[in-house]
Amino acid sequence: MVASAPQSEVVSAIMSTKIVSIKPTEKVGKALRTMVRNKIGSIVVVDKGNPVGILTERDISTRTAKGQKVMGMVVGKVMSKPLVTIGPSAQVWEAVEQMVRKDIRRLPVIEGDKIVGMVTERDVFRWVIRVAYEPNIPEDLKKLVETRAHAQASAH
Repeated sequence: MVASAPQSEVVSAIMSTKIVSIKPTEKVGKALRTMVRNKIGSIVVVDKGNPVGILTERDISTRTAKGQKVMGMVVGKVMSKPLVTIGPSAQVWEAVEQMVRKDIRRLPVIEGDKIVGMVTERDVFRWVIRVAYEPNIPEDLKKLVETRAHAQASAH
C-alpha cells in the first residue's frame, strides 16, 4: 500500500457507503426480498454488530439449482463465509486483484471491525472507464458512469 496514493485510486473513492445488512438468524426469503427492494445483489450478514458473512444472489441461485428449498432456511446456513474484505485505504487494484483471486463480485470494506462500504464489479468498471479515458471521457460514457454511480450510492 502506498500512503501517498491519489484519492481516486483508493477503495474509499469508489465504494458505495449505504450498506444493507441482516442477522444470520433471519430467513433467506426475507433477505432476498430486502435485496430486491433495495436493488442490490448481496446483503451483509451481521451478528452482534460484527460482519460475519455475505449472502449473494449466487449463494441463493446455486443452492436453488441443486434443489434445496432455501427460502425457509436461515441466512447463516446459506451465506458465504469467511467474509473476504478490504480496507478503505487500500488501492483499487488491490481490491480488483482480491476479487479475481477469490472469484467474488462484491467486496465489503472494513475499517477496524466496522463495515464502512462495499466495492462491486460495477464500481470497478466505472473506475476503469474513468482511468482509461481521463481526462477526456466520451460524453455518452460519462453520463452512464455518473448516472450509475449516483444510482449505486443510493441503492446500497
